[in-house]
Amino acid sequence: MKYCPSLFAAATLTAVFFVTGCQDKAPPQAEQHALDINVVEPVVKPLIEWAHFTGRLEAVESVEVRARVSGYLQSVNFQEGQLVNQGDLLFEIDPRPFQAEVNLGKARVAQAEAAKTLADANKKRARDLIQSNAISQEQLDIRNSEALQADADLLAAQAELEAAELDLEFTKIKAPITGIAGRYGVTKGNLVQGGSAQATLLTTIVPQDPIYVVFDVDERSYLQGMRKIQSGELPGRAQNGHMPVEIQLSDETQFEHRGVINFKNNQLNPGTATMRVRGLIENPGAFLTPGMFARVRTPASKEVERLLVPDLAVQTDQELKFVWVVDPDNTAQRRTVEVGPLQENQRIIRSGLKPGERVVVSGLQFLQPGMPVSPRESAQ
Repeated sequence: MKYCPSLFAAATLTAVFFVTGCQDKAPPQAEQHALDINVVEPVVKPLIEWAHFTGRLEAVESVEVRARVSGYLQSVNFQEGQLVNQGDLLFEIDPRPFQAEVNLGKARVAQAEAAKTLADANKKRARDLIQSNAISQEQLDIRNSEALQADADLLAAQAELEAAELDLEFTKIKAPITGIAGRYGVTKGNLVQGGSAQATLLTTIVPQDPIYVVFDVDERSYLQGMRKIQSGELPGRAQNGHMPVEIQLSDETQFEHRGVINFKNNQLNPGTATMRVRGLIENPGAFLTPGMFARVRTPASKEVERLLVPDLAVQTDQELKFVWVVDPDNTAQRRTVEVGPLQENQRIIRSGLKPGERVVVSGLQFLQPGMPVSPRESAQ
């Protein structure tokens, strides 16, 4: 085949024009689409930071009602689970044997009084006769001794009568305190034992207003609280104040029950590094019951202004907490923050955020630093 320069040049020129034309018609790069998100501004409000613990409710006191004398139970005068007042008659033991002992004691006292009267008269007569030497000194001493013996016999008889009267009184078993009575330990007609360590347990009485909440504070929280008390930021015994305490039951959404801390132990538990603390809670209507678990909170600061954002806006990266904020040019930026405790559904932000900044609350999983966004204001 014969080589033709003119045909080669024409083919080359055609290829150049074809490539140039394809480059001119390439589509432009698409711009990045702005992500639709919802934003909120941090809420600024005065509030108290709280420290949270888990506690258990306990009775202020609990009394075991036991028999103090033995006998057959004659009557039961209350209903199980009933509120009883101090002094109310609960049980009665058959009093007849004890009444007989009282009667016998009274007779012995009467005998002793008669013997004492005679001994006193003989003593007086002997003193008169000794003046005229009608009797000897020995006889006078005998009469004095008889009078002293009669005095002692009377005191012994009176003591025995008092003991018998006490036993008779103990047959009526009364409520020593006001509270809720427990179940019957025994029922009418049973023989009960009394007056010893093995005395029959008849029932228990537990007062429920007020009531204790007992909880353990870890060492770090305890130290923080004590330093704030020493600085005067929180009330304590040194300021003649009472630190408030609030509790929330398992089916409640608010801390509805309030009281004051009235006791802390004198040392930390070396096994758990915790301090046992107790609060006194008012319990009108006896709604709170000993044995219940409760969430407990105590103040960790004075009332100061804090920044609050929805808790869902706070993200976690290993140990760091961060939120996404929208810059004035509508781009997303990641902001590391220091957070405080939860207040309902709002999270306290201690540092890293300023009032008026826009915090992202939706589409968080799609955000990247510098990404353009289309923010919409959202109600908190």
